Amino acid sequence: MWKWFIVFVLLTIFLIPTPVLADTSGDVTVTATGYICGAPGNFTLTYVSDYEIGISWTKGADAVNTMVRGAVGRVPESRTDGYLVYYGTGTSTSDTGVSLDETAAPIYYRAWSQNAASVWEEVGVSDFLEGFGMLTVAIALIVLVFTVLAFLRRDAMLYMLGTIGWLFMTFYLVNLNYPAENAYLPYAIAGFCLSVTLIMAIQAVNVYFSGRPRPPTSGEIQAEHKRKVMGLTKRARERKWWEE
Repeated sequence: MWKWFIVFVLLTIFLIPTPVLADTSGDVTVTATGYICGAPGNFTLTYVSDYEIGISWTKGADAVNTMVRGAVGRVPESRTDGYLVYYGTGTSTSDTGVSLDETAAPIYYRAWSQNAASVWEEVGVSDFLEGFGMLTVAIALIVLVFTVLAFLRRDAMLYMLGTIGWLFMTFYLVNLNYPAENAYLPYAIAGFCLSVTLIMAIQAVNVYFSGRPRPPTSGEIQAEHKRKVMGLTKRARERKWWEE
């Protein structure tokens, strides 16, 4: 009996876990992120002109301030990305630093809300407006019209106008604002436009010189002189016969 009791006590000692007390202690900080405030609502972009975009929104719930940032060709990733358009307590603003007729990519805008404790909500809201204004479209259409007419009529003057138009469009498109991730695009456009410009110039020279009369050779001059003499002689004989 005692033997079984001793075995039970020993098993209890070795099998039941014993709490271990650490010699040192440290402070543990737990941060809980809950509701901050609502993101801006009814975020609307309005085209005013190629140099102004109207932006309006409604404040999110419990929001005090709103920040609006813009970027060309991409959505601003954070409140330090892109360029600052607006920060304050209002519900509308305008971006007057744009040139849509000289921008070869959409302009994206993103807005965030800030509460009374100066804490930002991180979701935000975004929208975009296309670049490439009517000036770019008009230039492209005019150049294409001259190009098509030149090939249809094979007119040297139209080829020359088309050459000048493509050369102008090359410099115009290369100097547009492109997003950073498409930095190679101006070189591709320049290569294409300059190739068409060279083709148009070659065609203008060929058509111009193929339409000009070349100087006659000595044989052609003698043949023309003989034809005139024979014609005069024939008319002289006909006149003499008529008079007789």
